[in-house]
Amino acid sequence: MLLKIFPPLSNFVTILIHSEPTHTWAEAHVTPDKRDQAAFCIAVDIAWHRCGGAPQYFNAWGARYQGGPPHDPEFLKCLEAFVGSESIGTPQTPGYDRHLEGLVAEHIWHLLTKENTLAFGPPVRVDGPGWSVTDPGGDGLAIYRREDVLVFRLWESKAHTGGQPVHEVVNGACQQVALNALRYLARYSKVGQSLADPELQEFYGRLPEMWRIAAREAGGGISVSTTSAAIQDSFEPLPAHWRFTHDDQRQGLVVTIDGYADFAKLVREHLWKGL
Repeated sequence: MLLKIFPPLSNFVTILIHSEPTHTWAEAHVTPDKRDQAAFCIAVDIAWHRCGGAPQYFNAWGARYQGGPPHDPEFLKCLEAFVGSESIGTPQTPGYDRHLEGLVAEHIWHLLTKENTLAFGPPVRVDGPGWSVTDPGGDGLAIYRREDVLVFRLWESKAHTGGQPVHEVVNGACQQVALNALRYLARYSKVGQSLADPELQEFYGRLPEMWRIAAREAGGGISVSTTSAAIQDSFEPLPAHWRFTHDDQRQGLVVTIDGYADFAKLVREHLWKGL
């Protein structure tokens, strides 16, 4: 299976961790010679994430990607519903570029968080991206265990392809989270309370309240995938919006990829290759 044999995304990025008095942030960069491997890795994550409840579709996608025979037309319709719908589209009807760029940004965060590249410790659980970037709700939730206590970080992911400074994108994302965090966390809470683990059930049930009182267990993060090289001071807006006490409760991730908009299309080409 492709997912089992392909290296993690972190193999194709350089990572630098920064610790500031009010927040921590990670700087990741995909070098030009690693673009294709990184794009394929993200495509695999998208396909696996979408087909996770029906692995026969992921396996069929992988077989076709590796040169297998064309899918039966009726089966292809179902596979396209998994791998070629909403923010992705098909070669005949591509999705909107802006939506694609956002979806890829969410999955970049998803992979780098699962792989513990943020140096915060291995996550206990990561609730990843939604089906479409236009879906309501948060972009991601990561649960950790620190000093035998569960903590969470609510994340918002953005793609940055415009001319404004990255810190303006971060500022807008901070405002979005501050306005909607309780609603986002209520949605995650409902899902988490169906887990088999009683400790996680109880923890998920308290997510909105922990954020509301700025509890030590709570925290948030903003992830930006961008072409821009001007990323210094990008996360200074965090303390103005989130009233947490400790620097590790405010986190940032900026991923620079030359020609990010074209990179997102490259991810889509990998996805289409399995259709």
